[in-house]
Amino acid sequence: MRFPLPRPSLFPSARTTPFAGWLVAVAALASSAVVRAEPLRLPISTRMEASATWAENIARSSSPSNWLDGVRQDARFTASMLTPVVTGVSVITEADAGYETMPRFQRNTAFTGGLRSGVRWKFGLGAFAPVLSSEVGITRRDARMSGDNGWLATGAVHLSKRFSDSWRASLTGDWSQHYAAHAPFDVRHHRVLGTLTYDLNDTWQLTYGRGSLFGDFTAHAGPAIWARALAGLISPAIGQYYNTISWETTDSYGSGWVTYRVTGRSDFWWLELAPAIGRNTSLPLRYESTYTVNRVGVQYRQDLWTLGVLHRF
Repeated sequence: MRFPLPRPSLFPSARTTPFAGWLVAVAALASSAVVRAEPLRLPISTRMEASATWAENIARSSSPSNWLDGVRQDARFTASMLTPVVTGVSVITEADAGYETMPRFQRNTAFTGGLRSGVRWKFGLGAFAPVLSSEVGITRRDARMSGDNGWLATGAVHLSKRFSDSWRASLTGDWSQHYAAHAPFDVRHHRVLGTLTYDLNDTWQLTYGRGSLFGDFTAHAGPAIWARALAGLISPAIGQYYNTISWETTDSYGSGWVTYRVTGRSDFWWLELAPAIGRNTSLPLRYESTYTVNRVGVQYRQDLWTLGVLHRF
């Protein structure tokens, strides 16, 4: 009697190859993992901002004879990571890189790059729960004017609350210290500001804001005006004060122009209309007015009109 020959196996016998069974099992698990694998999704969001600003008295000069108008251009890319810790508490980490320039006054070009980290507390559930956040940051600044190079340390506390489907408000207090290469740019100040936002509809958003700055700021003057200020020809108080502050000739807005650091207060307000272009893009249109007075009563006025674009990827 003939018996049919056994068909050859596709795999070696486990009795002759002890590890064959394990290899088959591992291969099966690996193929299953490949089939079920999904793309890796990191909790990182990114956004890009760019703007062009027409500025009256772009140099922040006190004398009308030194008032210059011009365009300032800014661009910034930011990557953010939100990490929930417990219910209602998250850690936010951000990295950004920026570029700013004035086409008419190229000496004021600068690159920046920095890191920020903060904590956000949400007190309750839903869109109407108030949110409190705090953050600290460090930014490197590399400018065409070497004295403006340095590190910028910042801190902020921010409180926001939505009151209805259309209305929301926020209040912010922040602090900034520029550890600059040269003393005229080594400014330190703090600000308090608030905003009120109204959603006109699903596309248009209107925001009003007002705030004040207290501390140091830089200003600029042409050589003729600066010589008169140091000599006390504008007023004895100005001559006395300006001979004690930090200043240097930087050619910032022309040959012989001076950059100087003073202490005072700046009050500002703005109105912004931001239409949405799709789900992730908006085009904010903003007017801002700033009125600044230093410690001896010298006044600086600036008006700014800005057109920007904000896109979230």
